[in-house]
Amino acid sequence: MHQTHTKSLLDTSEILMKSVSEVKIDSILDRYTAIERALMLGSNMIQDIKDVEVKNARLIKYMVRFVEEFPYVESIFIALESGRFFQIKTVIPRSKFKTINEKMIPLRVKYAVRVLDNNENNKKEVWYYIDQNLKVIETEQLSEQEITLNFFTRQWYKSVFESDDLSWSPIYIFSTTNLPGIAGSYPLKDSTGKTIGAIGSDVHLKSMAQILNQNTFMKYDGIIGKTAAEGISLVINAAGEVIAHPTETDTAKVLGADVKLLPLESLTDKKIFYVYKIFKEKNKKEIIFDYNNIDYIAHFTEFKEELFKDWIFVTILPIDVFVGAVKEAQFKVLLVSLLILIVSTLLISYLTTRISKPVNELVRQADRIRVFDLGGIPMINSNIYEIQKLQESIARMRRSLEAFGKFVPKNLVKQLIDRETEVKIGGTKRKLTIFFSDIAGFTSISEKTTPDRLMAHLSDYFEEMTRIVMSENGTIDKFIGDAIMAFWGAPQSDAKQALHACQAALFCQRRLIDLNRQWTYEKKPIFETRIGLHTGEVIVGNLGSSERMNYTIIGDAVNLAARLEGVNKLYGTNIIISDSVYKEIQEFAVTRPLDIVAVKGKKNGIPIYELMALKGVDPYLLPTTDQLHISEWCTKAFKLFLDMKFNEALEIYQELQKKYPSDKTIDVYIRRTLELVEEPPGNNWDKTTILTEK
Repeated sequence: MHQTHTKSLLDTSEILMKSVSEVKIDSILDRYTAIERALMLGSNMIQDIKDVEVKNARLIKYMVRFVEEFPYVESIFIALESGRFFQIKTVIPRSKFKTINEKMIPLRVKYAVRVLDNNENNKKEVWYYIDQNLKVIETEQLSEQEITLNFFTRQWYKSVFESDDLSWSPIYIFSTTNLPGIAGSYPLKDSTGKTIGAIGSDVHLKSMAQILNQNTFMKYDGIIGKTAAEGISLVINAAGEVIAHPTETDTAKVLGADVKLLPLESLTDKKIFYVYKIFKEKNKKEIIFDYNNIDYIAHFTEFKEELFKDWIFVTILPIDVFVGAVKEAQFKVLLVSLLILIVSTLLISYLTTRISKPVNELVRQADRIRVFDLGGIPMINSNIYEIQKLQESIARMRRSLEAFGKFVPKNLVKQLIDRETEVKIGGTKRKLTIFFSDIAGFTSISEKTTPDRLMAHLSDYFEEMTRIVMSENGTIDKFIGDAIMAFWGAPQSDAKQALHACQAALFCQRRLIDLNRQWTYEKKPIFETRIGLHTGEVIVGNLGSSERMNYTIIGDAVNLAARLEGVNKLYGTNIIISDSVYKEIQEFAVTRPLDIVAVKGKKNGIPIYELMALKGVDPYLLPTTDQLHISEWCTKAFKLFLDMKFNEALEIYQELQKKYPSDKTIDVYIRRTLELVEEPPGNNWDKTTILTEK
């Protein structure tokens, strides 16, 4: 019986150790996956080598936010074929300058920006030390003899040209701190799709040691005995070298240009190398062994991901953690009974879990389906016939609801499920923000493209635009040819509906820039999208017949939003918002006034604006310097225009035209102002522009 109980506890210990290893591996991989996503996002911010400079505030903010978000990285950097290396790292308090070793960097400095130009015509390295507000506090320039970095030889740089995808380098020593780690890099491409460099980040190996340190294993020395930390977990490679250790700090040494990892035999704790030799000889993942008269159990788990394909997670624990009470029970009958009770409880719990686990999982699936959370639901395989049939029924129900959700807004379906009410025709009056988009010149594009290619191309476009609208809480109403109609504020209320709609419009335009670059490379037609936004009262609800109905909106506000989309053609703009939208978002908006217009079918004019960017919402939507300049001076010129100070307005517009000769809006107002200068209007001048076209 003792042997049976001991074997059961050992089996349970192996399951526990495997679970602990998987949790730790997932913790390590999660860190690197988050860095990968952030690097891919950052690559979209660089469209030209001229973007990589200290004056690019948007780029600096992104890189500073990166090192703040991931405190375990050494730095984030950009390397270009031109020879430029651009790097930002957090400055450790009381650090010293590079060139003046005895002088400390001011305490208010938070970040260091390294700008290296290393090519045939220029070899220069400058460090900029900036504070929390990104203001430059100190600078220093290295002499040519002090410039040692040649990133062209780094494996992380070569890999972006070899794989054209995100990759991680082998372990190497960082040039700025001499600490071991790995570098992740992602290719940067120009408008033609050519790789012009890499964006990447250095990650300390000690970040894995921090995760390992979160584990404490205890040795059991009897019921009245003591506990002591005896277990350990670490990461090694297939060659038997230490990648990360919870207490060993110097796991890598610099040997010239190479890095030498600490071999297992050099560790103070010799049992690790002892069991590693058994692992290599017998190729067993679970090993029970004796070392210095203490029984241990070791578990070796290989990382499956490509990033760590030759790395191994090792956990070693004294067997007494699991079976110490069994040894003592040999001398105490009472403890034998207690041990039987404990083991029986564990076994019953284990068997109960195996039976109840699929049932509980099906209950969770049903609860998720009830709230219309249909994504990522796994299939449950069970040997019990009834459970398997129930799983198949739930899967069919989920697929049916997924199909239903493609034709009806998911938020609406969720409300219908929650309220358990009958779907019927009817509507209510609500204030919503309406979105209309249309592709410029689509008729001409369709005439030059075969129907099957056009439908596939348009579907790709709709997929991206729809994803953005829905991610910003929008409801897709319908697709009208190449146009998209959407709205915010229903079926779920949205206190920031106008702001969310504006974010969606800007994200759509930003994403379309990337898509057009890709389509140009693939020799596909490019799309230019015009968007109109208006906030107003509409009737929203189920319209149609008892057999077929549609959740939609109707009203003058809908027509006005559609007209505003078309007005973009007159002013050469991409996004026009009405005055009602502007009033909701003016604290965030970067706009310029376009006109006071009365669209076709309306007598009263409304102010309209071009939406250019948003402040204080998302770094990706921040305005450029040119956008801020155009917004400020067009606003001044338009006010002078409305005040009938035409000569002063004309002077501003003409100055703007010199700097922005391709801006159609400026051209429109120069022509209008010249006409009014030549033939001044009377005091009863109607400032409204009457539009005769849709």
